[in-house]
Amino acid sequence: MKPRARCWRRRFSPLGHWAQVDRRAVQAALRRVFTAWGLPTTIRVDHGPPWGGSDLPTDLALWLQGLGIAVHHNRPRHCEENGTVERDHGVLAAWVEHHTCPDQATLARRLAAVVSWQREHYPACHGQSRATAFPALARGGQPYDPAHEAAQWDLARVWTALATGVWHRRVDRVGRISVYNRDLGVGRRWAHREVLVRFDPTRIAWVITDEHGTLLRHHPAPELRRRSIRTLAVSRRRLPRPHRRGGKPPVHQEGKPDVR
Repeated sequence: MKPRARCWRRRFSPLGHWAQVDRRAVQAALRRVFTAWGLPTTIRVDHGPPWGGSDLPTDLALWLQGLGIAVHHNRPRHCEENGTVERDHGVLAAWVEHHTCPDQATLARRLAAVVSWQREHYPACHGQSRATAFPALARGGQPYDPAHEAAQWDLARVWTALATGVWHRRVDRVGRISVYNRDLGVGRRWAHREVLVRFDPTRIAWVITDEHGTLLRHHPAPELRRRSIRTLAVSRRRLPRPHRRGGKPPVHQEGKPDVR
């Protein structure tokens, strides 16, 4: 991989452009795929960004669940569970010769041409193309139109999926744990101890218990609103409001800014 990486022009390198793909770019790409092929019942993903997998569902996973799409995470370091896809990536990389692409537009054109050829012409299945051997693929899944996504998207699906999970948290020294975009109080007496977090869909709240199931705290979950999930803002940290332009910052004692 390293010798090929040197062939990239300095202004364009996928290694630099897509080491961390923005989750909103992924959402936009998925909307285009769903428009063309329909909604699948399940999406299989790994544990890398922006999917996660070992902790709370990511913003993208919550959005997909609202569309009725289950998100299945492969086991860590078991790429063979997605073996067909991994092999296909290798074939596409070889056919496209991505290391010779001078820019993103060229790479996109080559990928589109090769994917179309591989699907519609390459004799992959007993002399037949995939499109001929599996005609049902052309019909796709459930119809999807991004203009009508709001009508298809169901918040209750997200709450139902979350209700099946249990997450471990270690309480910090001041008695708090972190859940998505907020710090939730548990109590100083639980500092440095492990607690369990569940979601209660009837109260729309996080329920915190000890290992034996004894209730310690419950906190409302305002981050799990419809708009926050659909705009991928669930895990975004809320910053304190700045003071008004031209005004003075709040003062606490001895003329020092209040940083509480």
